[in-house]
Amino acid sequence: MKKIGASRARIQKNSGKRKKGSIKRRLKRRGINLIGYIRAEMGIGEACRSIAKAIKKTGIPFRILNYPKGNPGRMLDFSWRKMESKRPSHNTNLFIMNPDSLLGARHYFGNALFKKRYNIGYWHWELPEFPDEWCKSFKWVQEIWVPTQFIKESVEKKAKVPVRVIPLAIEVGYDPHLNRQSFGLPQDRYLFLSMFDTNSLTQRKNPYAAVEAFQSAFANDDAAAGLVVKISNPEVDPEGIRILKQRTADYPNIFFIEGVIGREEVNALLHSVDCFISLHRSEGFGLGLAEAMYLGKPVIGTGWSGNTDFMNADNSCPVQYELKTVGQDYGLYKAHQIWANPDIGHAAYYMKKLVNDREWALRIGLNGQTTIHTDFSPNAVGMLIKNRLESKKLL
Repeated sequence: MKKIGASRARIQKNSGKRKKGSIKRRLKRRGINLIGYIRAEMGIGEACRSIAKAIKKTGIPFRILNYPKGNPGRMLDFSWRKMESKRPSHNTNLFIMNPDSLLGARHYFGNALFKKRYNIGYWHWELPEFPDEWCKSFKWVQEIWVPTQFIKESVEKKAKVPVRVIPLAIEVGYDPHLNRQSFGLPQDRYLFLSMFDTNSLTQRKNPYAAVEAFQSAFANDDAAAGLVVKISNPEVDPEGIRILKQRTADYPNIFFIEGVIGREEVNALLHSVDCFISLHRSEGFGLGLAEAMYLGKPVIGTGWSGNTDFMNADNSCPVQYELKTVGQDYGLYKAHQIWANPDIGHAAYYMKKLVNDREWALRIGLNGQTTIHTDFSPNAVGMLIKNRLESKKLL
């Protein structure tokens, strides 16, 4: 009995020392726990990987906690697996997920994750009015980062904590062996690319406008140009895709690529076309536009919402628009909110000009590339992150 009691005493004593030491080490470990959909093959996953690239450039210690719940996208991107961890290591939490996912993350990781740490939410939103349903998540963060001024203006109207703009970091590598032939696309025409995920709401992404602009600019037998429509998760909106295909049935120069493809293939597709077009009704950031600009491609985009942080008349083709009410509820996108109705004729004008004036197209593309490489590189974004955390004495 005496021996057993002594063993228990030693175990309790040693356990206490380990616990005290682990807390002490934890509090001294300055750096970032990056928490989000690091494996998701959709916009919110790209955002997480983008910020990971920026943090890595700074040398700030960080680990990644993959959150696998509540996301409809395919989660097979393992490019950051070596940085993944099961437990938080650092004094700052950076949640790359929207407010509606934050409650689920608390349940999944436990409340202890939030305690004695500085919690930052990195949030996206696409309309001028921030949803009331998301406001309850303000209490779980001490600060909010957003990728654009457009989102900042929306969030800070209701936020009870500081809101700062930290843009996404853009860097696009591609495999030169993947080309137009790899995607079954013609070699001998000027190709526009419209790309969207139905999980992000077809009506907001508005691929119909890109199709209409192309049909206004070019005849169905015009061999000089083509439009590629890339659709991720078409099964989510079968009726919307049926309408899209019905409207293009008589246009053999409009090509469809359907289904989720890997990041290397997405990058190669962006590289293989001549121009990226997004006649969205609203964007929080506009990742496809920024990535195409990184590659030196001229881009056509609705001149409203988040993409105006990096698009202007000197480096891209911003399309005129009228603001209108959403008109009906689409989940959190309520009928009374406003978004843009892009000018189809103006977009068609840009499409024809790009095909007919290649020197101008090249100049616009190079100007856009300079903007993204200068202001939205992992180095530039990383320094914004580092400076902010240092100002809060978190590093």
